[in-house]
Amino acid sequence: MSDIPPTMPAWSYQTRGPISKVLNYTPDFPTPHPSTLSPNEVLIKIAYSGFTPSASTLVSILPTWIHKDETAIPELEFSGTVAALGSNILASRPELQLHTPVFGITSLSVLLRRGLGTLAGYCPCPADRLSVVPVGMDLEHAAALGGNGITAVQVVDAVQVKRGGKVFVNGGSGGTGSMILQVVRERVGESGVVVASCSSGNIGLVKSLGADEVIDYRAHDPLHEYLSKEHAEARFDAIIDTVGIQELYTYSPRYLREGGRFVNIGAMQIQSATGSLRAFAWAMIMNLFWPAWLGGTPRWYKMVSGTPGVDVMARVKRLVEDGALEPIIDSTWEMEDALKVCIMPLKHRYDTDESGPI
Repeated sequence: MSDIPPTMPAWSYQTRGPISKVLNYTPDFPTPHPSTLSPNEVLIKIAYSGFTPSASTLVSILPTWIHKDETAIPELEFSGTVAALGSNILASRPELQLHTPVFGITSLSVLLRRGLGTLAGYCPCPADRLSVVPVGMDLEHAAALGGNGITAVQVVDAVQVKRGGKVFVNGGSGGTGSMILQVVRERVGESGVVVASCSSGNIGLVKSLGADEVIDYRAHDPLHEYLSKEHAEARFDAIIDTVGIQELYTYSPRYLREGGRFVNIGAMQIQSATGSLRAFAWAMIMNLFWPAWLGGTPRWYKMVSGTPGVDVMARVKRLVEDGALEPIIDSTWEMEDALKVCIMPLKHRYDTDESGPI
């Protein structure tokens, strides 16, 4: 543990606001000391940190007083190597040794209570939220597994799709969508049918990931009208929406069979003049609880957010090692260039890998 430096490079913020304006680079931020680890925590030497849109949201809304020292480092996803171990780790997770390559997603409580995220040289992480990197995978690609990989597995679990099933993935070229697409392909097998949407520039990629049919969402806008025409007779067994289009669910009885399942992984985009939080909250109430006899959509609905755990991360690791899952990285940035990612056009960030690791 003597090779852990007293300071580390980190991006941090002290006030809420647009992340491109409040995030500051510090080359000598104090490194978390191994003595501060709980018995079930591991200190990670960060190799890559995923840069996600959700971090921008947190930085924009969190009050400064939520962190004990009023300074916080954003981000949760990572790959890296084990730098120090809590007192219970060798007994509970013997595969985690010093210098072991790992991937994972640290807990929101570590970020909120201690202000220690992964956009830094080192970060603590509960041991049940990380896994050994799959055999043959580099740390760059492993950085995408902690969030997107587990979400993909749990979303496909939620729709309960079987061999030979027919599934539509809305947003098949995004960071999570590209992984969901691969897991769906593995789950339905060669006898199943997988349809996905993306922009025209990513059609080749999405086909290579397992889609039998790819829909250019710009050429066929609105999507629900296209699906109503082309998939009304042989309707889908499941729809997975990684973008969040309310109309796709509202009109789903036209192309989603009775008993079929609709899952989305983010806030629905409300097509209203305000696009307000109130409108979003009302849409969720309607989707989840409003009965069909009162005008609700007569299809099963759920919003799924990936929940890390030892078992699900082991499943992700096996899928990679079996050749069924491969993270798609859009771009990799040097840590000092993090703010360049913040100001990238949203179209670019969301239509690929949410900007890629740093």
